[in-house]
Amino acid sequence: MKKNRPIKFFFSFNMMMCVTLLPTSTVWSANAQVQQAQMDALLNMDFKELAEIRLTSAARKDQKLLDTAAAVTVIDQEEIRRSGMTSIPELLRMVPGLEVARINASNWAITARGFNAQFSNKLLVLMDGRTLYTPLFAGVNWNLQDVRLEDVERIEVIRGPGGTMWGANAVNGVINIITKKARDTQGWMLTAGIGTLEQVQGSLRYGGQFKDKMDYRVYGKGFEHEAFKRTDGSGARDSWEAQRGGFRSDWHLSQRDEVTLLGDVYQLREEPTDPRHGGDLLMHWTRTFQDASDFSLQLFYDRNVRSSVEESNLYDLDFQHRFHWSNNQEINWGMGYRLSAISLENSALVSWLPPSRRDQTFNLFLQDEIALQGKDLKLTLGTKVEHNDYTGLEYQPSARLMWHVTPQDTLWTAISRAVRTPSYTDTGFQLNTPLGSTTRLIIQGNPEVISETVWAYEVGYRTQPMTRLSLDVAAFYNRYDHLGTMENLPPLFNPITKSLTLAQTFANNATGATYGLETSVNWQAMESWKLRVSHTWLKMNLDLVDTSTDNSTLATANDIPRHQFQLRSYLNLPHDLELDAAWYHVSTLSHLNIPSVQRVDLRLGWKPTKAVHLSLAGQNLFDTQHPEFQGTSIQNSEIPRSFFAKLDWNF
Repeated sequence: MKKNRPIKFFFSFNMMMCVTLLPTSTVWSANAQVQQAQMDALLNMDFKELAEIRLTSAARKDQKLLDTAAAVTVIDQEEIRRSGMTSIPELLRMVPGLEVARINASNWAITARGFNAQFSNKLLVLMDGRTLYTPLFAGVNWNLQDVRLEDVERIEVIRGPGGTMWGANAVNGVINIITKKARDTQGWMLTAGIGTLEQVQGSLRYGGQFKDKMDYRVYGKGFEHEAFKRTDGSGARDSWEAQRGGFRSDWHLSQRDEVTLLGDVYQLREEPTDPRHGGDLLMHWTRTFQDASDFSLQLFYDRNVRSSVEESNLYDLDFQHRFHWSNNQEINWGMGYRLSAISLENSALVSWLPPSRRDQTFNLFLQDEIALQGKDLKLTLGTKVEHNDYTGLEYQPSARLMWHVTPQDTLWTAISRAVRTPSYTDTGFQLNTPLGSTTRLIIQGNPEVISETVWAYEVGYRTQPMTRLSLDVAAFYNRYDHLGTMENLPPLFNPITKSLTLAQTFANNATGATYGLETSVNWQAMESWKLRVSHTWLKMNLDLVDTSTDNSTLATANDIPRHQFQLRSYLNLPHDLELDAAWYHVSTLSHLNIPSVQRVDLRLGWKPTKAVHLSLAGQNLFDTQHPEFQGTSIQNSEIPRSFFAKLDWNF
């Protein structure tokens, strides 16, 4: 990128947003004061109040964290603000049990409980209930998830299978990014930042109200990110830039009915690949009959285009109904339909068979929550039945037991099954790679591949022995079957041209097991000082069936860190200053030749007025640069030390 582009970009972007949004309404500074008061109240809560934090992703209903029979972490809006991070993938480093490894400037490998890769295919990611999991290669394009962090209410992370509620591909975990309601983002907000890597970032948001029946917001944002460097110090040519705009509106049709409509459009450029553009539109209708009875209907459309090479369209319809069957029994059921339409352009190097396809998925789920001993002992039984065009009918049952031993102690356990269904890449991909003048390697998809499966066994314990201290421990054992492998096919020699063709194809000839322990401690050391400590221990074993010719899968068991530690500190100082620090340790990835990583981040924040917040963040402070992972189809680079200064202004 040209060196003078960040300044030009910043001013042109914000001028565009001001011209677009200025005529809409007048904003009062009281809005900023209300939002700041909410942040201060959240920061000053003790852990007795934090135990009342609620989530919706684990059981697809609103419930307390302490009533959840799953390993769950919630990143709230105050932690997001004080993290110093500028993207969703970087925020996820804060979650115990997740492995977050950056490959280059615009790509990450993210997973839960093992099997990390550039295209991690066993972690389902949602945004406001809309799936971000692409059916093309079975994974998430993290560089496209450029949500405005100031509009994120919380991020809910469930470690462990979530197939009963969310369907296929929620094998090792579910991440749900939940944005704020429009009524919580009223008024103007300008965000501007500049840094050594993220050279420039800017966003402008306006929220208003129409006749006390509808709250809305509109926003625009953009950034330019500098390229990383390789090990030898040369530029990696992985710089990227993006612009995004969108809206959200919440209609309060009656005391029982609420309709949400939201959408985004974006464009993205990253070296050296083709530019992308796309958008999404979601409608969600909820009708509440009483506290424990409601139904919802959700529709969304998602489109992603990469130049003339790739076009993907996803249509989804989801219905859910929750009601009490009896005084001690709650039923939650629903059904859904999804249509995926993908078109690709073939080349001499990469081709697809067929070059386009349309796939349909139908699902039905049922979950029964039974109170066995008042509210202190609950058994939850459920299953999802799903039909897809690759493998036909799949089932994903689960049984969960939650016991409030005392008001301060909760014990839970779960047994569940989940599947990872094949993708377009698994079945139709073909790569033709020359290895010399007379030799080539062909990697081809296999229409006969089947779903990968897991049986997961979990147990967890949450306790709050003192008002200012809480402990959360989760242990698990996962048993996998039909894991993906790369099988060697018989070589072909052409005596006329004297050329040799080597071939490999996808199959399901591996089994495996993972087991581990995840521990996190929250301690309010003083009124103005919080500490959060976590440790994750993970072990993976893989085996091949006797007939397999795969020579690479077993080594991937060492693509995960055995240990991960983190310590985060939040300190309020006099004169409206904030000092936040984080230390991360990730152990060696021996198969990838990635040494252990020690990372230290610092952030200094200052609120000179109720409406203005300034911050300076430094990341990877004690290391000039280091590698974190290796991708399979993109160039790798190293993560350097960086600094970022930011202004948030509510006006």
